[in-house]
Amino acid sequence: MPHDPATPVDGRRARRERSRAAVIDAVFALIDDGKVPPAVDQIAERSGVSVSSIFRMFDGLDDMRSQAFVEFEARYGHLLAVDFDEAAAVDDRIDRLVRSRIDLFAAAGSLMALARQRSLDHEPMADRVSNQRMLLAEQTQQCLRAETSRLTPTEAANLVALVDAATSPEAFEVLRASHGRTRRQIERTWRRAVTALVAAWSDGNQGDPA
Repeated sequence: MPHDPATPVDGRRARRERSRAAVIDAVFALIDDGKVPPAVDQIAERSGVSVSSIFRMFDGLDDMRSQAFVEFEARYGHLLAVDFDEAAAVDDRIDRLVRSRIDLFAAAGSLMALARQRSLDHEPMADRVSNQRMLLAEQTQQCLRAETSRLTPTEAANLVALVDAATSPEAFEVLRASHGRTRRQIERTWRRAVTALVAAWSDGNQGDPA
């Protein structure tokens, strides 16, 4: 049987890709365990890939973390781009907004927190964080478009900004870590809070402030 010279190369490439995936999975797991940022020796131990191999696969820790955020977008991007039926009842739209955010923050809140931390001194990460915030704000705008269309531009922007801040990853972490709220409790609280804010803005709109 003739020897296929591509087979060893393909095998090495497949092993390399498996090792890279194991390293990225280890980064996710360590961050979720609260090891922020994870050290390379911790990543090596969790992934089963040696430190020397990690540095051959990635151009330093920043490159490895950047690759982790590329994988983050692949895994969780659908939760940052939620569509809303603007003809649906407002309660249904609010429920969809709250559930999608809690799904995202419960699954990837620790990674998002690391991104915010690294964004202070790493411009590419700052761009990623800014894009995430923009997508979350656009979610809120689409969710409440029917309600904000009846408000003045200033009051519409105020309502969107407040709802977006109240259901932000930072707010989720404060409720979860500082106040010991469960996922179910946060979901119920956010749903009531957003519903109350929308009702208050709709009932109390008096036009643009002078």
